[in-house]
Amino acid sequence: MNNKWRKFDETLDLVFLLEHFGLAEKRKMRKYISYGTHSSSYIVISTDLGYRYYRPNAPEKKLTPFDFILERISRNDTNTKLGLWSRVDEFYTFIDKKPDFFLNDTSKSTLETVALDYNHFNDFDSEFSLTAQSARSVSLQIFEDRIFENSKGQLYFPYRNLANNLTGYVTEKGGKLSLLAESDISESVWFSKVPKTIKNLVVLRNPMEALAFQRRFELEDVIFLALSDINYRSSKILLQILKRTKLKKMVLSFTGSSKIEGYIQDLMLISFINDSHFLVRVDKEHLTVKFHPEGQKPLAKLHNEILKYNGGLTKEYLKFNKITDQSLLDRKSIVLNQEKEWVACRIPYEVNALRYFLWSYYRNYMHKIIEIVKPTNANWAIEYEENGAYTGTEKLKAFKMAV
Repeated sequence: MNNKWRKFDETLDLVFLLEHFGLAEKRKMRKYISYGTHSSSYIVISTDLGYRYYRPNAPEKKLTPFDFILERISRNDTNTKLGLWSRVDEFYTFIDKKPDFFLNDTSKSTLETVALDYNHFNDFDSEFSLTAQSARSVSLQIFEDRIFENSKGQLYFPYRNLANNLTGYVTEKGGKLSLLAESDISESVWFSKVPKTIKNLVVLRNPMEALAFQRRFELEDVIFLALSDINYRSSKILLQILKRTKLKKMVLSFTGSSKIEGYIQDLMLISFINDSHFLVRVDKEHLTVKFHPEGQKPLAKLHNEILKYNGGLTKEYLKFNKITDQSLLDRKSIVLNQEKEWVACRIPYEVNALRYFLWSYYRNYMHKIIEIVKPTNANWAIEYEENGAYTGTEKLKAFKMAV
């Protein structure tokens, strides 16, 4: 064995170990115990190999007592004079003399033994009395087995990670997403059924927006995907799904409580899709974007379009004032600068400025992979509520982002 500490994995009492490090029991069921804090959970199960645990964002990765000890010792800064492995060995020497850290006849029967591939989220439908919602029209059949409801009619949406494992359910409360129990969607997405022929992949911020979007347009041969937590891992799931669909483009339509929120989310996703080529920083009074120019032609077009926007801003100001206030105009203008191999852009938190930059950047740099569509209202839920099903012939093309 190339790790002398792992020999204790079958005999260590993981429950006692978690409590030793100050983690509290949150919920206990026949097959699992949830430990952790308000924002973090560890799911403990009993297997033929002893106790194992997993984090809600990756139920497929079963971890051992050694993994937990290593995590805790690595984060402990009380004795940094010793190296990591010396501190790990010191802890194992300490617990080897403490019988409470090891399984006994009582602790062995605490949980029902389950298989190593067990995922407690697969039991949530029965545990929380969730049933799949029946499609209420032909156009909504793509959401079958993707929307659940409880006895009170509250809707719940299942999210899956890159390994296609369920990582929990989300519902909407007070206009915001709410996680059910230990659910974790930080590295997961929600998606509709996959049709035989795929014409569009539509990416939105949450499943409720997908429902409203489909009610508005009644699309055929479409996949809806909700990316509620925009980060590196969730964006990689999106790109993997796009690759599998063999589509050239995705339709991006992030929205929020305001149009500004939607534009910022669009730019955040672009930063993860472009990986290290596009960086976004949210400052107090403006948004800072840095990106690689990728040649002079697209940069020259972007630069000219920004000059046009700033010129229009000055022209509008002079409609109401005889002399320009340059310091005020500078604060509300889009500023573009070259920083070595990077281009830096400062965008004020103003709806037209954000919309203009997003439109210009995606038109010159991202048009081969992204098509952006936006509702006339702040989000698609309001759009459908006010206008009902779209009866025009252009459908998505009519809502393509423009300035």
